[in-house]
Amino acid sequence: MRKLALMGAMLALSHAGAVKVGVLLPLSGPSSVSGQAAQNGYRLALDEINRAGGVLGKPLEIEIEDDGSAPAKAVPAFVKLVTVDKVDFMAGGVSSAVTIALSGPAKQYDTFMAWIGAAAVPVEDAFADNPYFFHYHPWAYYNFEAILDMFKYLKRSKGAKNIAIAYEDGPFGSAGINDTVAAFKKAGFNVVLTEKFKTGSGNFGPIVSKAKAAKPDIFYWVGYDTDAQPLATEIKQQGLNVGLLYGTPPSWPVGFEKNSLSDREAGLSLWLSSSPLKASRDFVAAYRKKFGNVTEEYFAPLAYVNLMSLAAAVNRAGSTDKDKVAAELAKTNMDTPFGKLTFSKSNKIKYQGFKGENWLHFQFLNDARVPVYPIKFAKTPLVYR
Repeated sequence: MRKLALMGAMLALSHAGAVKVGVLLPLSGPSSVSGQAAQNGYRLALDEINRAGGVLGKPLEIEIEDDGSAPAKAVPAFVKLVTVDKVDFMAGGVSSAVTIALSGPAKQYDTFMAWIGAAAVPVEDAFADNPYFFHYHPWAYYNFEAILDMFKYLKRSKGAKNIAIAYEDGPFGSAGINDTVAAFKKAGFNVVLTEKFKTGSGNFGPIVSKAKAAKPDIFYWVGYDTDAQPLATEIKQQGLNVGLLYGTPPSWPVGFEKNSLSDREAGLSLWLSSSPLKASRDFVAAYRKKFGNVTEEYFAPLAYVNLMSLAAAVNRAGSTDKDKVAAELAKTNMDTPFGKLTFSKSNKIKYQGFKGENWLHFQFLNDARVPVYPIKFAKTPLVYR
């Protein structure tokens, strides 16, 4: 017993003073597919970091909390990580609504945040003057530039001109909807329908009925993974015939590609496991070795890159001093599964990572996500009905 007690004490001493990162993720709720994928990415990165010697000479520690995709749950979880668990840095973050709610506590506690999601413009507004906010995910306007470029291609090549839009009523879907409609119209499209919905409700009957009457060429929806299957089901049941069904959930339902309802639906992704980049192939191999499968959800490699880059910056800084770490993280120039990661100014924040050039458009074809645009990255031509 004495020997066990001594071993426990030695283990505790070995972790004393270890760098701790708090991770806030939606492991439940509407964004849970993204959150679960991100959790795996963090676990993989943690293994690699600690095998390589850890951070500042000790094993890195992470504390993961479930924000439930809900501000009411996220705020106390954030405060607990910062004040009770006394983490040195915060990472994670998927939901825009959650992140907006965290802007107050982040300012109050002067928290260092390396954030992987939350792309709505109100998030950028909320953190515009925060000197310790690093944002890895492209902002919504970068995302939309990529979507508009593809839709312009469909207009030129397929004659697609009429667009119906369905969007969830939170910040993710609603922020900037007026600008979205204006941009489509400026590009020569007719926006024949704009309807909002409550994510997770599954109530798409009225929207699809209106879309059927409006006869769009493209049905464009903005929501979460929980909305994909009920929407596709309603479209099939009502026999809505469009040239392209296009969705932009951060992640898709697990196994959706095997569901016949997904056939020929298109979407947007920062990354696909078929990427030929060496860093991507290395990530896929390591992920398969640890978890026994391969993910198609880009939040897994994004979380992996998030923790790897943060740990490297702390090691270069030689301490957990926030100003020193921020200066080192700002210098990041690393190869990742997405391409090169660097930080530069966006419209309103100082440290923005990936931007619009990283987006790929894919289509569910033959039980897989197949890149179809930009043309130079396409594995097969896009199927337009």
